[in-house]
Amino acid sequence: MTMIKTVFATTMILAAVAGTPAAAVTFVTTLGSDASFAPTAGTVIDFNSSVLPSGFTLSGTGYAQVNGDLANAYAEPGFSDGSAYVAVGTGGAATLQSTTGYQSASVFVGSIDTYNSVEVLSASGAVLATFTGADFTANANGDQSQPSTNRRVTFFAEAGETIGGLRFLSSAPAFELDNVVFAIPEPSTWMMMLAGFGLLGQAMRLRRRNVRVVYA
Repeated sequence: MTMIKTVFATTMILAAVAGTPAAAVTFVTTLGSDASFAPTAGTVIDFNSSVLPSGFTLSGTGYAQVNGDLANAYAEPGFSDGSAYVAVGTGGAATLQSTTGYQSASVFVGSIDTYNSVEVLSASGAVLATFTGADFTANANGDQSQPSTNRRVTFFAEAGETIGGLRFLSSAPAFELDNVVFAIPEPSTWMMMLAGFGLLGQAMRLRRRNVRVVYA
């Protein structure tokens, strides 16, 4: 299974809870299940290798890409498919950053605790908003199996903002996460893509016009 799978499709959002601690970013959560754990439409980073898509970096300290459980250190997210995931330890931080801005970004968070937190970043790395495990669920008690404490959290940039990255922090063991999805690039990126398609179409039309049929 490759680490990155880019899929172009309309994003479907299954929302269970919404919160708005900061005007620049809002979020919704989806209760844990096999479906909400699975990657959704967009650029998917599943941490099954060290390879990242072009323009993305993963950096920080006190985190690792792991499998399974390790007592008193980390636990596989509920509803996981058994593949690798990221675990952030005590005092650790893992920053997933892109040079492109997106309208939304989501992550599956396992065994949510009050001491887990997420900083939503701009494409330049500025912090747009900060959320804690207590924002994602009313019972942030670290349960490893319940849908309420294993959720997909989807962040949305408000007007005038884009999301370029996510930073995951924890003040105790641990913050477990998997299958991060960045979706809907910023409008300027889409305009460049559309312009490219337009130039390609024009070239194809000119090519057809220049073809001459000669009959013997």
